[in-house]
Amino acid sequence: MTEIPAEVFESVARKALQDLSTAVDLRALEALAGCDVLIPAIGGIRYTRDRSELVRLVLPVIESVNDVPAVMVFTSEERLRSAFPQVPCYRPVTLRDLASRWPSDEVVLVIDAGDEDELTLSAHRARWLLGRCLV
Repeated sequence: MTEIPAEVFESVARKALQDLSTAVDLRALEALAGCDVLIPAIGGIRYTRDRSELVRLVLPVIESVNDVPAVMVFTSEERLRSAFPQVPCYRPVTLRDLASRWPSDEVVLVIDAGDEDELTLSAHRARWLLGRCLV
């Protein structure tokens, strides 16, 4: 099986975010839901001794500008480094998978924080809109 290059996901995600900046577009949401996003691993990533399998992923919940708890994810390493230059590593996760395991109704999802294409979704919208997409 051939792995899809990260550049393809970045391109698709950026186009979807641009489309969503003007109106809710189901096709753009479907495309975005199928893309990998990068989750800053603020606490690092823990691995087992015997295997290089991820043991646990901790979602970095931070207070956003509006004092709302948020998980910030990014569509490219460049955008992640721009927002969090001190973060040592990240974990790619499909946005649909992340939405299906959303931690709380109070936590919002922010995609590409600080970028002109930034998109914020409430927990309900993240689960419902991204989780139902079948791409």
